Amino acid sequence: MAATKLSELLGQPRGKKALFMAHMIAGYPTIADSVNVAKALVKGGADIIEVQIPFSDPMADGPTIAVASEDALKKGATVEKALGVIKKVAALGKPVVVMSYINPVYRYGISKFIATIAKNGASGIIVPDCPFDTKEGWELIASCQSAGIALIPVVSPGVPQERLATLAKSGSGFWYCTSRQGITGATSMFSSVLPRFVNLLRNTSDLPVAVGFGVKSRADVRKLSKFADIVIAGSVFVAEIRKHKSGIASLSKTLQKLL
Repeated sequence: MAATKLSELLGQPRGKKALFMAHMIAGYPTIADSVNVAKALVKGGADIIEVQIPFSDPMADGPTIAVASEDALKKGATVEKALGVIKKVAALGKPVVVMSYINPVYRYGISKFIATIAKNGASGIIVPDCPFDTKEGWELIASCQSAGIALIPVVSPGVPQERLATLAKSGSGFWYCTSRQGITGATSMFSSVLPRFVNLLRNTSDLPVAVGFGVKSRADVRKLSKFADIVIAGSVFVAEIRKHKSGIASLSKTLQKLL
């Protein structure tokens, strides 16, 4: 696979410091404001920007992100417009990882979708509800390999090692490990077996390990940084935008308080 901004970043020595991936929703609070959200996250110190395609049935998202996705759709966000946002966010210079449920990708056309995000500057994609060993999964794998897009596997503590070994054969970029079983942003209670599970991931493949779900404070980031290569947060930024009219302007400070 050809080098991308993501692979170049992950290949750089960084000592014991974990990278930070900030999550945003294309179209929230509006399509026009989405790039300003990304700019604020970059200014705040994000190493990677995760851009979510809004979807009407976000099964893995907690209420904060689910409501924000619904708001984005009500204000006219579409897959086509979201792809335009991805292009503008990628132009800011940081690696961009796209997050989408399989339905919008399938309806757009899997191979067309992957080719488009690659053309628009993305480095990877996360599709949490698409098993790799399905017809759609096989097409997704082939399309990502063809376009040079990292297909990032999503796992939770408790996934058997045999399943992890299967995912590792097709996954690339990094592991997206949830801090517990459940939905995003619901709580900061991390699974007690999380450090042990991360070690299991490291023993399964050479992929770096990113950990997210429920990251809301500097204490959370520091705790996860002890064993994760990448720490992920998203709901805390969406909540900041919703809470304050000047939320976008304050996002960089919100992120800096986490690091």
